Amino acid sequence: MTPFADESVSAEHRPALFLDFDNTITRGDVLDRVLERYSATEACRFWEAEWQAGRISTRECLERQTDDLRVTFEELVRFSDGIEIDAGFGPLVSWTADHGIATSIVSDNFQVLIEAMLLRRDLPLVPIYANGLAFDGNRLRASFPFLDPACGRCAHCKARHLRGISDRRRIFAGDGLSDICPALAADVVFAKDSLAAHLQAHGRPYRRFGSLDDVLEYVREAAHV
Repeated sequence: MTPFADESVSAEHRPALFLDFDNTITRGDVLDRVLERYSATEACRFWEAEWQAGRISTRECLERQTDDLRVTFEELVRFSDGIEIDAGFGPLVSWTADHGIATSIVSDNFQVLIEAMLLRRDLPLVPIYANGLAFDGNRLRASFPFLDPACGRCAHCKARHLRGISDRRRIFAGDGLSDICPALAADVVFAKDSLAAHLQAHGRPYRRFGSLDDVLEYVREAAHV
């Protein structure tokens, strides 16, 4: 792991925390499981490979994959009940709320699904910045309210939310290729899987994490609370 030098922060400038959703808050990738279960064809695998190879943008990939899904909102929510949430998520967001640390979810998943998953588990809600999803029966249409025209990589460029914070240390936790932009905009990065491999390959500092308990431990120390 690339070492990271900690810096102290004053109480009035406690950090802001940003969390990816799929495979960060959840155990495993929610969208991948949805695509595997409800895609009408095998095309989702082709578009995923094209995206990973950099031949299409995240927006194009998600638009094409979503267009191929056949599932109602009710079916989708029931399916998501079987997906595990990191046990450290509830304690983390409860602690940050109690100690005045702004915490947000920034995701390439869909806002309606993230909200439903948290509410059905009685987990605390925090601000969620994610893609839009509209249903017409079992046909779906994605929208991208946080698209950044200046970013050719992302459907939802999560970095824009981090760049909106200038007076506090920005902490980000994520796992995948869609987390590269916010990782580069953060002051402290918790990474695993392909995000960790990317940062390691490019000599970028990060902290490896296995669960959100690791993030909570660091935030407690950084906030000096």
